[in-house]
Amino acid sequence: MGNKPYCCKSTCFQSYLASSIISFVEYKVNVDGCVPESFLPVMKRFDAYCCQHPETVPCLKQERVLSFLDIGKTKNSTAKRVSSIIRSFGKYLVTILRFDNVYVVPKLIKRSGKTFVPYVFTHNEMAGLIKAATNYRPKQNYTVTPNVMDCMPCIFSMLYCTGMRVSEVSNLLVDELDLEQGIIHINHAKNDNKRIVTISNSLSEVCREYLEKSKKSFTLGIYFFDSGSSYKQGIVSTKRIYTYFRRFLSLAGIEHKGLGYGPRLHDVRVTFAVHSLQQLSRLPGDINVHI
Repeated sequence: MGNKPYCCKSTCFQSYLASSIISFVEYKVNVDGCVPESFLPVMKRFDAYCCQHPETVPCLKQERVLSFLDIGKTKNSTAKRVSSIIRSFGKYLVTILRFDNVYVVPKLIKRSGKTFVPYVFTHNEMAGLIKAATNYRPKQNYTVTPNVMDCMPCIFSMLYCTGMRVSEVSNLLVDELDLEQGIIHINHAKNDNKRIVTISNSLSEVCREYLEKSKKSFTLGIYFFDSGSSYKQGIVSTKRIYTYFRRFLSLAGIEHKGLGYGPRLHDVRVTFAVHSLQQLSRLPGDINVHI
């Protein structure tokens, strides 16, 4: 954003809290340094909800907040993030705008219901999944995105060997991966954090093989995983990666039990953590030191 202050469009919000939400958004970005996309969708949904339940004066009533947070069946992690944003908004109304009639969401609201149990792939299942990604051949050649199938084996190897989120792999830029040093710079992780991921020699070799196969198909050379198309600068979207994930599951003989039951693509990240812990447990000495 440079040195120019962020300004929220006045047309984004229409409810009785519109002006307060706009100032809250600008405060979060310009003062707290937050990324707008991390909380704007939630505030837009809350604004739309307030439009459906109008008030005569700006306020944040308890029944209004709790009924909004109770909409739909969402994962506990999602509900926690949404409630955190609304809590932050309530605190802003109290401390900055000096509103009187404000309900601030308590930090320890627990939701009832089952929590999703992650699926941990076995070592053989992960080997089968990567083998399926390597051997898969579509019924017809892709002319618009000719490099997609060359991307897939490396994408799934990277997901398993690093524990990166699929969005981080999809958005990985060419200059963020250093094969000589064996590190990946993730500059836009969750909550816009930054971190460095180390990669093994075997994964480095897989990446080099991918680059060799793909060098004739690279379009703009922006994203490391390049579809071979100029559309959206060649990015291989997370949606497309998930589509192939489902196909590879089937080829590997791993049952998908339906929506909400998995396995999910995110479970590859869970599997990385479990398998890494297993590996550390075999080393001599205190496992806490190795961690």
